[in-house]
Amino acid sequence: MATISSKVFRHHKKTDGTYNVKICIYHKKERVYINTPHYLTEKKLSSIFTIKDPLVTRLVNDKLEDYRETISRIGNKLDLLDAHELRDYLL
Repeated sequence: MATISSKVFRHHKKTDGTYNVKICIYHKKERVYINTPHYLTEKKLSSIFTIKDPLVTRLVNDKLEDYRETISRIGNKLDLLDAHELRDYLL
């Protein structure tokens, strides 16, 4: 079964001091990521790099729910997809 979550990586700091929020898809022991249009400063992140900004949290959680719903609709056919194919399907 695939799992979906949001991630912010400390080592992905851009030159303007922001971090891109990514959506992580874990499926068949493989992780792939989807970039989001959301960028946060360190001030809007916790010490363990989770999102503190309520607006971005809501927007990202809405997208995660959409993806989870889509994955649920795939059903048993999910076993036929690897993580990269699943990401492409979601996009």
